[in-house]
Amino acid sequence: MLDIEEMIGRVWNPDVRPLVVDAHRCYTTGVARGSIVLTWGAVCADLIEKILRLAEDGEGAAQTIARKIEQARSATGPQAVATMQEVERTILTAAVELELIDPVEEKHLERLREDRNLSAHPSLRPLGESVFLSTEYARAHLAAALESLLVHPPSQGRKVVARFLDHVADPSFVGSSEYLAHAFFDRVKPAARRKIVDVAVKHALLELNDGVPDPPGAIVLAERMTFCVRAFAARDRALVRAAMSKIIERLGSRPVEVQTRALGRLGDLDIFWSTVGSPLADQFEQWVGSLTNLGNDRWLKLSSDQIAALSLVSLDGVRGYIPSLEQTFRGLTLSQKAEVVSRRPGKYFVPFLPDLLAEAGGFRYAETVTQRAVLPCARFFGQDDLQALLRAWAKNDQCRRAGGMFQAAVDLYLSTSHLRLGDREVWEEFLREVRSHNESDGGYRYASLEEVISNYSYG
Repeated sequence: MLDIEEMIGRVWNPDVRPLVVDAHRCYTTGVARGSIVLTWGAVCADLIEKILRLAEDGEGAAQTIARKIEQARSATGPQAVATMQEVERTILTAAVELELIDPVEEKHLERLREDRNLSAHPSLRPLGESVFLSTEYARAHLAAALESLLVHPPSQGRKVVARFLDHVADPSFVGSSEYLAHAFFDRVKPAARRKIVDVAVKHALLELNDGVPDPPGAIVLAERMTFCVRAFAARDRALVRAAMSKIIERLGSRPVEVQTRALGRLGDLDIFWSTVGSPLADQFEQWVGSLTNLGNDRWLKLSSDQIAALSLVSLDGVRGYIPSLEQTFRGLTLSQKAEVVSRRPGKYFVPFLPDLLAEAGGFRYAETVTQRAVLPCARFFGQDDLQALLRAWAKNDQCRRAGGMFQAAVDLYLSTSHLRLGDREVWEEFLREVRSHNESDGGYRYASLEEVISNYSYG
């Protein structure tokens, strides 16, 4: 049973809410006719405000009704009343045309209007008998008005879906999860909300081309829709999961490059894997397994799609679904591994980092690996991890003497602040090691790092 009091608190229009409160008060005190009259008054006030707002937004059909409302409000006497009565007689039909309500909701509210007329005009009964309407009638009407109309902002059905597509496809699109959730999830009715989620999931998974402008094109739109899917999942995981479960089988028949990009975009979501069946998981496993020879070519650069998919190896759950991820990752060259680590830094990669530095074959390589892989993973370090990494750093002159590594050492110290206070000895050992090589140029002493450490109060 609907919680009427909770829904009253969600009435979107603060000017309408007092009418709804009064209608509920009449219901709770047994004044059914008064409750029904007030509920209809709230419906009319709500629809009028929504129509006026749509008219301001340029909705042509709403502007016709808005002009009548403004005429009535600017006039006085019987003509103003007659104009508003005309608006009231046609307001439900207009609301359906404007997609503020659907035909089923119109029937519920039409019955409310009929019972309001019987409540306000008891003389309509034969022989002047009083109309009897129970409090359960009043509650049913109030609940229907709240659920179908009063708690929803002025959002339209198919048109809000079209506005969503236009917004995401706009060249100036800037992803804001809060705005997306507010404008296209919180402020729309459940039926439109489901449609929007379905559209977002379809594009994110399948890279649909039909009707997609270029730019941005199907691939970019799919990436933007993935951002939307994540924003919507933060609001209602079950709704997003239901949408994925209806669509996921179609991904198995899409080209392998589409499957690869979908895996890279959505593979870190548990709701994605909860809908993936064994046949599709097997396809992912076969594709990842086919990449095990990538490391044989030391000059081969991975594509962005390959990097995104292989970076899922950092996630425990995904390794369970695609076992070959680990073997493929371990077979990559050091440069390829660094690219994968930079895509999705995580604790899983920490044990691999000392080897990346130990085998660095050039100054620029050492600097790049440190910036792209080591520093992003620093927040996952334990003290032993830090010690192993610094020892590899100090022993390799390509790391130790690279100009960018002096500042990188300071950045690493600051990025591992969670290890204070027990890391001082590790850093002092590092300084002793790099200085033990007696480099002819005193610039290799990491003086800036020593200064930062000395300025930190270890107590």
